[in-house]
Amino acid sequence: MPVKRVISAFVPIGCAVVMAVAPAPASAQQCQLCGDGPPGLGGILPGRPLRIDIETDLEFARYAVLSDAGGSAELDPVTGQRRTYGGLGDMGGLAVTARVTLRGQPNRAVRVDLPATIELRAAGGDRIELTNLSSTLPGQPRLDADGRLEFRIGGRIDVDGTDAGNFRGRLRISAEYE
Repeated sequence: MPVKRVISAFVPIGCAVVMAVAPAPASAQQCQLCGDGPPGLGGILPGRPLRIDIETDLEFARYAVLSDAGGSAELDPVTGQRRTYGGLGDMGGLAVTARVTLRGQPNRAVRVDLPATIELRAAGGDRIELTNLSSTLPGQPRLDADGRLEFRIGGRIDVDGTDAGNFRGRLRISAEYE
């Protein structure tokens, strides 16, 4: 029985949360991809190997904590629209859904795994969670006739009344042929 080749990539995630209405400094982001998987698995699958390309990072933009209760912000992967709830105020900036492209053997079914939660950290030690990850992946993902499948990722961040800083993290995406 052949071993399935699993590949993974990491999507940088950013979000700035401040305790007052002063804007947070912007920082550059780089796409960081991991390798094609464990050594020794190359060449197991016939045809083209599956590849994950990160086209855009997931960026929630800037928010202000307006109450001790904190709040949350959502980024919809379908519309790109962001919404805030509770004591979190939108300070503007560009919020961007992650855009990911899988490339491989045309017309092959694939399985894509996203984590349930991701911890984001600020330089000062504060932590928030990215939850409710959602994507524009179809129910049974399949590469098209050109061997491509593009999808977007969004989610929700929850902030308590004491969180502040430029939060960063990495979202691991794993994909394999079915």
